[in-house]
This record gives sequence, C-alpha cells and structure tokens, in this order.
Amino acid sequence: MKSIRGRALIFGLLFVLGLSFSVLFSQEKPSPEKVVGEWNVEIDAGGEYYYLTMTIEKANGGLRGTISEESGYFQNLALSNIEFDGAVLKFEFTAPTPPDDYERVVKAEFKVGENRLEGYMTAEDLDLTVSASATRKK
Repeated sequence: MKSIRGRALIFGLLFVLGLSFSVLFSQEKPSPEKVVGEWNVEIDAGGEYYYLTMTIEKANGGLRGTISEESGYFQNLALSNIEFDGAVLKFEFTAPTPPDDYERVVKAEFKVGENRLEGYMTAEDLDLTVSASATRKK
C-alpha cells in the first residue's frame, strides 16, 4: 500500500514540475510594439515642467532609442540599458541637467499602458526623482 502511495506522490510531483517548466519556458517574449514609436514626454519637477521627445525602435532583437529636449537644450541622446518586460519600460541616458548643466545619468521607469507611459525619472547624484508621463505621437 505504501509503495502505491509513494509512486502516486512521485508521479504527482513530477507532473506538477513538468507543468511548471512548460509554463516557464513557453511564455512569449513581450511585444515591443507597445513601446516602439515616437513619444511626447512631460516631466513635472515640482511644478517646473520639461518637455522631451523620445523615439524607440526595434534593433537586433532588442530596443534602441533617442531622447531630445523640445527647446533644443539637448538633441538625440542615446538611450541605454533599455529593458521592457511587457508591463514596465526602463532605460537610462546621460544629459546636461539643471541646476548646473552638468552631464548626469538619468534613469527612467515607466508603467506601460495603451499609448501612454506613467512613471518617473531619477538623477541619483542629485537625489532627485521627478514624475514623468508620455503619450504616443500620432
């Protein structure tokens, strides 16, 4: 009797493990189409607003992009460390920033919605995090 229960338990565990592995390895890669395109970005730095234009495109199985400040303060800066998991878009870029115009690494993280991004941007060496949102250009 014990050997039948033992075999049933082992069979059950193997079945559950098999299902777990099939789910893990059959998950599709997130569709980059959710983030590919041109975006108007608005940054709210405590009531001071900055406006950027961002372009993201598919490249070599991943994503690449650029970002520009609308009044020409900086143009076509490359995005780096771009990550998209299907729900969250993260990236970095190096840009001159207020208050002293020094070049700093700016990190961004956005929740991805339908033609809209909501999140924040951080300049760690300034200990500054600001709200940011983006809408897809039509």
